[in-house]
Amino acid sequence: MTNNKNKVAIVTGAAKNIGRSTCIELSKIGFNILIHANTDKAGAEETLSYVKSNQVEAKIKIGDLTNEEFTKDLIKSSKDLGETSILVNNASQRNFIKFEEMSFKDWRQIMNINLDAVFLTCKYVIQEMKKNNWGRIINLGGLSAHIGAIGRCHVVSSKMAVVGFTKALAIEYAGTGITVNCVVPGLIDTVRGPSAGSGLVHPSHSSPPIGRKGYPIEVASMIKNLCNQNSDFITGQTIHINGGSYFS
Repeated sequence: MTNNKNKVAIVTGAAKNIGRSTCIELSKIGFNILIHANTDKAGAEETLSYVKSNQVEAKIKIGDLTNEEFTKDLIKSSKDLGETSILVNNASQRNFIKFEEMSFKDWRQIMNINLDAVFLTCKYVIQEMKKNNWGRIINLGGLSAHIGAIGRCHVVSSKMAVVGFTKALAIEYAGTGITVNCVVPGLIDTVRGPSAGSGLVHPSHSSPPIGRKGYPIEVASMIKNLCNQNSDFITGQTIHINGGSYFS
């Protein structure tokens, strides 16, 4: 196993689902874990218990990633656990509002959470990664950004912007030891909050061609691979995990 002792992975939106699985998988290979959640303290504490069973250090930070001061403090506090090495931008929101019913406030809310928060976390984490000449940033995209979705033009736009943002950072920091990639889950078997709504329709497959939904651990395993010491040659990529629902 690669020696990741004293290296820290920050995972946003880690109270459940893909975020939790990512924390667990990264802790298995020795990373200390900073678990972020927006409001779900109970879920974050459950994630913490799983992570600590893998004999690493971990702690929780609860707060709003669209608040610059909180986000700055989140990144700063990772240093209490060791060397800031990994950032997984998993936190996002997906709700359903038809375009003609969508207010500008609705639009901005999703942009703030899905895009502005990614800008803020990357802005402050890169400053720490540059000091160590090494880092891994993995931004979570969305399948709907590549195939469209009814009632989610704000989500689709924000997630496609994350793809472009990922490519731009990958080029700007190429050669520094910092890689930046985007992982795009397809239809994953997760527990969704009420804000997600029930109206999402992907105009491709009602279910993935392989005949089942994906599992959070399958996304987390790809993220873990990108965090490997030997993945330096992988940067600026958009990697789809969708059971054949979309081919890039």
